[in-house]
Amino acid sequence: MMYNQVLFESFLTKWGIAGVYDLWIKIPHASSWVCEGGTTAEKEEEAPPAILTVEPAAHQCWNGCTYLYFSYPGGYQICVRFFEEKFLEEDILQLIFHLLYPCYAEYALKTGEYKLNKMIDSIVNTTSSLDLEELFASILSNTMDVIPNADLGTLWLYDHAANRLVCKASSGKLMQGIWNMKFKIGEGVIGQTFKMAEPKLFHDLTELGEGEMEKVSEENRRYWDWSYDFTRHVNTMLAAPIDVNGQTKCVMILCQIKTQHPLTEEDLHLLRGFSPQIGIAMRNAQLFTDLKKQNDLLVKRDHIHATLTKLSMQSMGVNKVIRELNKMIGFPLLFVDLLENECIPKAKQLPDNIAFKDLENYLSSLTEESYYDIVKSESTWHYLYPIRSGSIILGCLIIAAEKPLTQLDHVALEQGNSVLALELVKKQNLVEFYYKKKRELFSALLQTKDSSVRLEKARELGLEREVDYVAVAFQFSAYIDPEKLEAHVRRLIAQLKKELAPYIQMLYGYHNEVTLLASLSSSEQFTHLKKQLNEVVKQWQQSKEVVLSGGIGSVYTGIEMVEKTYKEAKIAQSYFVSRKVTGCIEYSSIGVNRLFVNQNIEEMQRFLEDVFMPLNTSNGLNNTLEQTLITYFESNQSASQTAKKLHIHINTLYQRLRKIEDCLQLSFNNPEHVLRLQLACHLKESFGLVDS
Repeated sequence: MMYNQVLFESFLTKWGIAGVYDLWIKIPHASSWVCEGGTTAEKEEEAPPAILTVEPAAHQCWNGCTYLYFSYPGGYQICVRFFEEKFLEEDILQLIFHLLYPCYAEYALKTGEYKLNKMIDSIVNTTSSLDLEELFASILSNTMDVIPNADLGTLWLYDHAANRLVCKASSGKLMQGIWNMKFKIGEGVIGQTFKMAEPKLFHDLTELGEGEMEKVSEENRRYWDWSYDFTRHVNTMLAAPIDVNGQTKCVMILCQIKTQHPLTEEDLHLLRGFSPQIGIAMRNAQLFTDLKKQNDLLVKRDHIHATLTKLSMQSMGVNKVIRELNKMIGFPLLFVDLLENECIPKAKQLPDNIAFKDLENYLSSLTEESYYDIVKSESTWHYLYPIRSGSIILGCLIIAAEKPLTQLDHVALEQGNSVLALELVKKQNLVEFYYKKKRELFSALLQTKDSSVRLEKARELGLEREVDYVAVAFQFSAYIDPEKLEAHVRRLIAQLKKELAPYIQMLYGYHNEVTLLASLSSSEQFTHLKKQLNEVVKQWQQSKEVVLSGGIGSVYTGIEMVEKTYKEAKIAQSYFVSRKVTGCIEYSSIGVNRLFVNQNIEEMQRFLEDVFMPLNTSNGLNNTLEQTLITYFESNQSASQTAKKLHIHINTLYQRLRKIEDCLQLSFNNPEHVLRLQLACHLKESFGLVDS
């Protein structure tokens, strides 16, 4: 018994309204009355009819009975039924209202305890979950247990990557398209709730008019069931932003549609108390998820490192490493060796048909801090991972992906990058050893005078005895970084292998030089060879780091003539180097200059000073006499042509020529003197020598 029945019946007797009665109570969220007592003998009497009233007390006679209805805070109702018709004054009703208040209070207290226990249980259930995906459904389910009048609910999570709110959990009958909707902040009910400072109760959804929100996007409208009138179907709604570490991360929407009782301020109060616990649970689950991911990442990273290191230790080679990396990341992967200018797999080509040199230049333009670069085409992302040794670009990994790579993909590529760099360095060391062996054998072949030893060295080099040979000597100059120079030498050799494969008999690099020995079967082949060599050097002229000069010897038959063509190639190459120009020249083209290629530069400089210094210091004429002399010999000693080129009268020319003879104490009629002057003018022009 939750009220003082003796006191109540004494009150009824005092006011002359005693009689047979029963007392019923109806609590919120319940659909039926519960009998609490009375004077009836039977407890199975039919429950009183329901009544909707907002008045504290109501009086109704029906079917020979009198019904007194009393409404208490929180949606509680008490009904006293007399089994006869009685009329009661308003003041009597008010007294009965207060006499039955303890009955209401007792039920309200028990209901509050029930809700509190339910809320505590829900908090325990919610905060005990550490799986982030499972947590979303748990949050919504436990919240709706605490607020049972909500018969439809959704939970939306803010996705930072997409900058949208996406549905993570739902309860109740919802349209299927809701799982495809993605709301911007401020868009629709979901986006507007995200901007709220705290939970809010809506009794009238017209409060969410277009004036307060952005219109729903066309994309979301495609998934909306327009037969579902949200505003008309939803009676009351709770909208709650959920904070995690002081920032809004989630949005919860609870709607009352079919349940009898609307959502109340008490429900709003419960949600305000429960939502911080939701935020704590989400934070804990997120921390656990991040920690688990990090641990999994470390485990997988160790596995990747162990796998790739094992391949490297077993010297399985680049091909095996590439295949293993391809399996790890699951995207097409291309390895580019920018020293040998080749790709693995070999059947693949560089994206967009880019040239190896252009790719190397692009990667060199990236800072050394750039671990990778992304180039996006129409439908594909190309991730470029430069493989470096110090500041040198050895190669590159190219990954074609239709979506961004994961952190684990980057870890695998980072480890693979290091292993591939080591493999390239190992390969480079082997190549250097190979070149050293070639150079030693070739030097021995050139230096020996013994024909039998020469033939033995030729066999070791794979050279035939009676073949037409031509040597080509290349030299890099104007370089600074020895490591970069070494890379340039490797790239030139790779280019020559590709362009001149049918002709090559021997090819190696040493320091800043590259030596090529080619075999020919016809004069047409020699013409084609020279054309290809000039094309190669022309491409290197675009380089800003080095200057490449090349010399081509004459064609000779037989292994014993290799020394001669090689020496000629070195002389021709030295001629270009001495002139500090880039290009490729044939020995036969340098003419008389072959006599001066290996001459001491200082001696030639002193010779020029002896000729031209007296002319430049004569009576302050500057270099007028010098220019006259040079033009005179360029015009084949023709006085008329010289005067025309200098734009002077021929008599003025004769005066200058006499002045030159006086200054130099020589005569243009003396052949020896003329040869001396011609030689000085030629050296000054051909070798770029200047006066001190």
